[in-house]
Amino acid sequence: MKKKNPIVAFFGRFKSIQTVIYLVMAMLVLTAISIVTVISLSYTRTSVFENTITYTKQLTGQVNNDIDSYINYMDNISSMLAANADVQDYLFGNSTQITEASKQLLSQFSTVLNSRSDIYNVGIVQANGRALLNKGGSYMNPYINMEQLEWYRKAVENPGKVYLSSAHVQHVVEGERPWVITLSRAINNFDNKEEKGVLFVDLNYSVIRTLCEESSVGRKGYIFILDAEGNIVYHPQQQQLYNELQTEYIQEVKNCKSEYLELGEGEEARLYTVSRSEKTGWTVVSCSYISELLKRSDQAQR
Repeated sequence: MKKKNPIVAFFGRFKSIQTVIYLVMAMLVLTAISIVTVISLSYTRTSVFENTITYTKQLTGQVNNDIDSYINYMDNISSMLAANADVQDYLFGNSTQITEASKQLLSQFSTVLNSRSDIYNVGIVQANGRALLNKGGSYMNPYINMEQLEWYRKAVENPGKVYLSSAHVQHVVEGERPWVITLSRAINNFDNKEEKGVLFVDLNYSVIRTLCEESSVGRKGYIFILDAEGNIVYHPQQQQLYNELQTEYIQEVKNCKSEYLELGEGEEARLYTVSRSEKTGWTVVSCSYISELLKRSDQAQR
């Protein structure tokens, strides 16, 4: 006995041509709706992701510009102080010149410190131990070898340029160990080119921290900063990183050639967006958790 075609058997149950047409149309409509739904859901997720990348690129670029302006302002302050003839007299002059110059310099240092709450220390130092710090009540740590301090060494090695350190503990002032960023520049003796000193300004980076904290993305997202060598300038969980209580993809971000990259898996998957500064050599990095971004996509899909 010949078997009936299952499709024919299915439609044979319906006596009315009109019913068959309705069923065919319903199947076509449902198929179309399914295709459109799948495409729409995929587009929503892609759109949310792309919009986040665009936004974070603009955000990191703006933070970078704001930091450049801030560092440029501090650079101008250090340049003004370094150009003062009293600096030459104090570092390289005779005892009479030193005494008179110190009064003038301390007055200038006091003015700078009183007007800028984000400057922790300002001073001029020489490897031989001569130093003038802050308002005159601070003294150089007697156990410090100035030539072993990176900010001092880099400034001396690159005369005419300002050196900007990564975040570090500053222990040049006796009895103090603040966490700062140091901006330093070499002071050359006009009469003896071999003799050098350094003017430095310690920033407590409250402005930088505020800029980063106010510009984070999402509830879990944050912004951090790396210097040209990949050292951390600022990170909201800096202490946890140094104590190895938290991990960060520092090397991967440092070596990234594009403006963004995705790293990690599952709930720890992250989107990093980077913006590099030619002035400071720093890289501003925005970190967003992909799971948090996709929650927005899920809301949009629903």
